Parts: sequence; C-alpha cells; structure tokens
Amino acid sequence: CEGASTAFLGQCWRERVMASTLRCRGPEGRQRARSQIIVMGMSRSGSSLTTSIIAAMLRNGSRSDETAWRGLGRALPSDSANPGGYYEREDVVRLNYATISSVTGAGWTSFRPDHLLRPAALNASWRAPSGRAKFEASARAILGDMDHHAPWVLKDVRFARTLPVWRPLLRRPLCVIPYRHPGEVASSSRLRSVRLWEEYVMSALTAAREARD
Repeated sequence: CEGASTAFLGQCWRERVMASTLRCRGPEGRQRARSQIIVMGMSRSGSSLTTSIIAAMLRNGSRSDETAWRGLGRALPSDSANPGGYYEREDVVRLNYATISSVTGAGWTSFRPDHLLRPAALNASWRAPSGRAKFEASARAILGDMDHHAPWVLKDVRFARTLPVWRPLLRRPLCVIPYRHPGEVASSSRLRSVRLWEEYVMSALTAAREARD
C-alpha cells in the first residue's frame, strides 16, 4: 500500500476489522466481546497513523474520534517528533514505562533474553507483590473508562512488552502491529537501531500470539 491515500488505507482496515468481527459472532449471530483493539510494535512504524484510522472507523454519531482511543483520559501531548499527535493516553504510556522499569529494572529499550523470547515471562518477574497490585488497580481504572466508550483502541508501542500483564484484564483483544521497513524506522528514529526494531516486532508478534490462547 505504499503511497496509498488515508481513505484507501481506512477502507482496508475497515474490511479487515469487520471480517474479524464477523468471525467472532456466535451461532445465534450475537457478537462476542471483541471490542478491544491494541496497537503495538516499534516506534516510528506508523502506529499513530494506524490508530487514527482505526479510531475514525470506530466513530459513531454519538461520540468523537478521540473517545475511541483515549476515553476520558488525557492525551499524550504532541511534540516536534510527532506534531500530528501520538494517539496515546498519557496514563497508559506512564503505566507501561513504570511497569517495565519496576519489573526489569531497566528502560523500555533494554530486553532481557527471557522476555524477548517469551514476553509472558514478565508476569513472573515482579520483584514485589505490591507492584502487581498497584499495576492492576491502575489498569482496571483505565480499562473501565475505555469500556464505557467501546469499541475502543489503545495504542502504545510498549504493549509489545507489557501486554502479558494487561491480558488477564482484557477480553480477547484484537492486536494490530504496524509494519514499516526497519531501515526506514531506524533512519527516522533518534535510536538509529535496527536491532531494537527486530526485538520489538518479535516481542509484539509473540505477545499477540500468546494473547489468543
């Protein structure tokens, strides 16, 4: 879809998401709970554009696009790196940063080998039980707000690492992982790292697969 218009990309996403919704209907035709969409992967991969398209698709006459991706939460402010906006809830980003730091003792760009190969290992790595309890209280509040605006989409590239600890609080989430050539990602990022792209994409794919189980 290189060079495709936003309208065309929106139609592609609409068809894919609608197909996924149809596959999730029960034998009586009732739609099962598949109203939660998670966008993750590597930064600078088009995740903001992807989220904006999904949010526009989820819009109905009774709400704005913004409630579809942030509910009543505060939006992460735009900056010179992304003047169009990140389409992220600030509290989600802060919680994911804090979770990675609390569990691993490192930043979001540092992977432990066991977490890279199996993101669910994050669940068993809490250094203090109070950390998990604090995380769950914050995550439940966020998801409770978003569920009042369902169907919804939450985006943070760090879900590629933290989705396993969110997963018990979610209902069969639909995971979306935008793809952009790793060379382009590295050249547009201050990190300049193809290796980090590989680690985040690998972790995102594994976390999405585990989320289906």
